[in-house]
Amino acid sequence: MSVQFRAALCPVSVAIRAALALSVLSAAGVAAAQDATTLDTVQVTAPIPKNTGTATKTDTPLIEVPQSISIVTARDLQDRGLHAVDEAMWYVAGAQGGVYGMDTRSEWLLVRGFQPARYLDGLALPTGTWTGQTRIEPYGMARIEVLKGPASVNYGAMPPGGLVNYVTKRPTEDMANEVEVQVGTDRMRQAAFDIGGALGDGGTLRYRLTGLARNSDNFVDTIHDDRYYFAPSLTWTLDEANTLTLLARWQKADTKNGAGFLPAVGTLLPNPNGQISPSLYTGEPNTNDYVKTVAAIGYDFSHDFGDGTRFQQNVRYEDSKVDPTVMVLPNGFQAGSDRTLYRYTWSIRENAKTFGIDNNLQWRFGDRVEHTVLAGLDYRRLTSDYRYGFGGFTADDAVPGLDAFNPVYGSLPNVVPVFTGETLQRTAQTGLYLQDQIKAGRWLLTLGGRQDFVGTDTNGAHQSDDRFSGRVGLTYLFDNGLAPYASWGQSFEVVGGTEAPARGGRAFEPTTGEQVEVGVKYQPVDGDLLLTAAAYEIRQNNVSVIDPENTGFSIQQGQYTSRGLELEGRWNVARNVSLYGAYALIDTELTKTTDAATLGNRIPLQPRHSASVGGDYTFTDGALRGLGFGAGVRYVGEHYGDVGNAWEAPSHTLFDASAHYDVSNWRYQLNVQNLGDKQYVSTCNSAAWCYYGYPRTVTASARYTW
Repeated sequence: MSVQFRAALCPVSVAIRAALALSVLSAAGVAAAQDATTLDTVQVTAPIPKNTGTATKTDTPLIEVPQSISIVTARDLQDRGLHAVDEAMWYVAGAQGGVYGMDTRSEWLLVRGFQPARYLDGLALPTGTWTGQTRIEPYGMARIEVLKGPASVNYGAMPPGGLVNYVTKRPTEDMANEVEVQVGTDRMRQAAFDIGGALGDGGTLRYRLTGLARNSDNFVDTIHDDRYYFAPSLTWTLDEANTLTLLARWQKADTKNGAGFLPAVGTLLPNPNGQISPSLYTGEPNTNDYVKTVAAIGYDFSHDFGDGTRFQQNVRYEDSKVDPTVMVLPNGFQAGSDRTLYRYTWSIRENAKTFGIDNNLQWRFGDRVEHTVLAGLDYRRLTSDYRYGFGGFTADDAVPGLDAFNPVYGSLPNVVPVFTGETLQRTAQTGLYLQDQIKAGRWLLTLGGRQDFVGTDTNGAHQSDDRFSGRVGLTYLFDNGLAPYASWGQSFEVVGGTEAPARGGRAFEPTTGEQVEVGVKYQPVDGDLLLTAAAYEIRQNNVSVIDPENTGFSIQQGQYTSRGLELEGRWNVARNVSLYGAYALIDTELTKTTDAATLGNRIPLQPRHSASVGGDYTFTDGALRGLGFGAGVRYVGEHYGDVGNAWEAPSHTLFDASAHYDVSNWRYQLNVQNLGDKQYVSTCNSAAWCYYGYPRTVTASARYTW
């Protein structure tokens, strides 16, 4: 970010500080004037979700879905003081967030060993080179739903591990207005608002405005993490049968690239010069800018025909871009050195445009045997233009090295690389799907099938892929809220590229996934408890592996297998006491490959064991009325960062804590992540690239609601 631009935001930081001071004074005045809180009428603990629209595209109780799904609510995000979706995955069974440590540019997620598909309001997000990992602002989300396992039957091409669906905030009749200010570690200053209500007296129009502005540094020197988010929405209830919701979103991330990518010797392994500091910035002060802007507009429309028949249409157009930038990046130590980093340059720029539309018709009918039939047609299109150039590999464009233990900046590369390569890709997918949820007594049978037609053009080369995906699930519903289930599902994912010319140069087939899952869910009628246990096996076929006969090419003769056991629970023990926990045992394996040396290796980045547990308690009586405390502990087991399983990051255990105080319409909150400031290596890809994990972060907030 330029000096002028950051200076222009000084009034924002002044306003934040003033608002925080005003909120403290206001709360003190309220407390002095009256001894009143709203604890007698407000549920102190966060409500536990009961329904989902992600798994089946119908409003379905969680215990009726024959597949594991976890939901992180907006209340969870606020109570835990989370600023990234990566962090929201820390207490979700079978999911990993921040696998490359704290990255201000992108989100790096895993679900059951695979990178998940990413959706917003049920429509696919961009999948470009750089735009495909756009950070979603969690403050703008009503909830985050993590569907685990294949989901191509309703969504088309995607990985076998599952999907993450971000559901945005939109107008509701019972929403509360709020403004919030935050300050925290690394000079973080943030202001946010979420307001809405009825427009006019007729009650047919409701609006919502959600926005956020943030200025922050980072634990890595020179890097800043500035964010801006604005999302207006409008719901128009035309009549009893028709509802239209307009949704717009604009967000901007202004940061730098220069964290991580550190040598193993000095991070994971000993170095005679000592340990490389996690705060080391490896670029140059006037390079490595990373500015990403996203603008989107769309709508949700529903028409109720009556008698259980409803039509739904979701539409969104999105434009994402990463501004042109030149990055100076490290690639291990220079030859014969244990302290001077070798560096190269990389120029990038990307624009991506996506359009998605999903139409479906739902029928509910039957008496003794109830049917919920869903028939749909969806279409999505992505156009991505990625340009790049590299430098630093010859004497003419060499980049000066950097002392990792005593960095001196100001040495610019001799030549800034121009764009020498381009990846222009256009992908279009059309899908037809049919689903029937059949309920007979306590039995619920879920059947689904989908046919997809996918066309991909990469730099003028066309590839067509047609695939059918299916799903079968059976659930038994006990009256006490217990629901055992079994399911089978499929997925597929388009793969670009071709075989070696010596093998005919054929285009790669899509990878295909198949999962068998059995489990049990328990949620009593009062909804204060939700327990899930699931066991599964996923097989992903047509995985690209090294071609032993043609060096430099790949061949689709690989298979990954992921077997796991997941336990997850949330329990509101009382109105002011909540507990939550998760555990996952995930045993991954490369079960087919042409490279005998890697046969049996584990999937990179996925630990075999991970676990978390946390809770919150609030005093509702006496002198401490309104005061509450929370705590959590997270464990991530050892895991490899590379396909060859040569680089293993050790396990780590981290502690989180919080304190909050509610008085009148105010909440004051303090959150600490990684309470002990444990320094750990999140993962290593190679001898040249290792990444430190999240350091301790502290956030203080004041929120006013009405």
